[in-house]
Amino acid sequence: MDDKQILDLFWSRSENAVYETGMKYGKLCMRLAMNILSSLEDSEECVNDTYLGVWNAIPPQRPVSLSAFICKITRNLALKKYDYVSARKRNPVVAVSLTELEDCISGLETIEEQIENRRIE
Repeated sequence: MDDKQILDLFWSRSENAVYETGMKYGKLCMRLAMNILSSLEDSEECVNDTYLGVWNAIPPQRPVSLSAFICKITRNLALKKYDYVSARKRNPVVAVSLTELEDCISGLETIEEQIENRRIE
């Protein structure tokens, strides 16, 4: 099915529009989301949100290039998801666990002091 027919389905609010979009652009959207997120589950969620975004955006808009329009929505959703996932990693709990590791890491003594302590023992 070509882009004009898919756009006509969106304009008529046919649910087949989402199906046809998935058939034609699903792999492209998935590859784009995977390149950004590197997570299958997050990428699938992003692609599904893309279909919803296209469904909500097309009746007021009529894009010239459907593939570019869909890729833009997918990219923006994937970048938002990436920001969300990576922000979670800046958790204060991680800083606490690094503080606990200070006791395990040597570095309080210089090399000369370590050698001297070995000789004395």
